[in-house]
Amino acid sequence: METLPQHQIWVHHAKARYYEVHLDRDLLGDWALRKIWGGLGSRRGGTHNTGVASYDDAIEQVREIAKRRIRHGYQDSHPG
Repeated sequence: METLPQHQIWVHHAKARYYEVHLDRDLLGDWALRKIWGGLGSRRGGTHNTGVASYDDAIEQVREIAKRRIRHGYQDSHPG
């Protein structure tokens, strides 16, 4: 089983936008994927929570999100 960071952020500086994902367990112990997006320096944005079947399924979804963000001009940014 591959392990990835459970929190990843991508930033598009030219458009002043960000996108991040959090992989967490919910209160029942199931895996949940939280997606957050918005404008840098802005209160505008959104969030979406998705239940996932397994940790491996969540990792695959994060991998696909990363590909899409990079394809749209976002750069990987380490949380901190």
